Amino acid sequence: MKYTIGIELGVKNIVAGILDKNGKLIRRDTVPTNKDREFQEIIKDVCALIRKITVDEDIEIKNIKYIGVGCPGVTDNKRGIVLKNYSLNFTNAHVRNEIQKHINLPVFVENDANCVAIAEYLLGAAYGTESSLTIKVGVGIGGGIIIDGSIYNGFNFGGTEFGHMVIEYNGRPCSCGRKGCWEQYVSGSSLINQTKQLAAENPDSILGRMVMNNVAQITELTIFEAAKAGDEKAKKLCSEFVEYFAEGLTNIVNILMPEVVIIAGPISKLGNAIVNPLVELLKDRIYSKELNLPEFKMAEMGNAGIVVGAAMLGSFKDEKLDDLV
Repeated sequence: MKYTIGIELGVKNIVAGILDKNGKLIRRDTVPTNKDREFQEIIKDVCALIRKITVDEDIEIKNIKYIGVGCPGVTDNKRGIVLKNYSLNFTNAHVRNEIQKHINLPVFVENDANCVAIAEYLLGAAYGTESSLTIKVGVGIGGGIIIDGSIYNGFNFGGTEFGHMVIEYNGRPCSCGRKGCWEQYVSGSSLINQTKQLAAENPDSILGRMVMNNVAQITELTIFEAAKAGDEKAKKLCSEFVEYFAEGLTNIVNILMPEVVIIAGPISKLGNAIVNPLVELLKDRIYSKELNLPEFKMAEMGNAGIVVGAAMLGSFKDEKLDDLV
């Protein structure tokens, strides 16, 4: 039996997984990325993790068909190069070549949000559709578009960077150098930073008591938990988050009008608590009000979406799981 390897090359962690011929994730393991170091050192850890999980599962490298890597940023999937990534500080990082210095296997490299979109298209919430939009809300915001069964990358692989769509002129500064980018209002990092600030300013509030000066325990969902518990300022922040989320989604849906919109990342755990208010806002804001809205769904792959999608990169064009073997 042949297997495939999927890698999530994340800002915080490197995650490696093994997929069997049926698309089942049979093993997954993680090590810290420790991003503030040379690119080559990070890739050494990627390769060490691949060796570890294959040894642990008693799978020989010769029985691995290929390695797929999902990484944030602008990614040249033809040459296996991450052209630019602000979070990891990669510029023209030759991921494919560097991995192949250590492991002699075919290597595919793709944007991480595209990997999630592929996983959802082949196995998850977008299965059976012709067009889908996946919005991954993580450290930043990533987007994956599938049209007629193909990933849309844009000219020079620079498309679908939805997180850097400006939704507030001269707004919050972004790592890309612009101001008012969508991910400065809707990303997980933005939510966590705003939650920390609100808790610090209101230590006696429900939110303040929840975190009890332990800011390390704050996640993307903390503010929603505080709002549910009755914290009025937390409710206001959650409402602002949904407003900004809807504003960006309206822009994208007006341009693409996909069959389904999939929300991925930690906030997908909120389910209808986030979908219902988003849909109500889009009903009022979308240009073609007489048309039906796309269907909104939560990602079904959970936090394995990048790894699973990366492990399917080599077979995606044929859209057949049988091609994994």
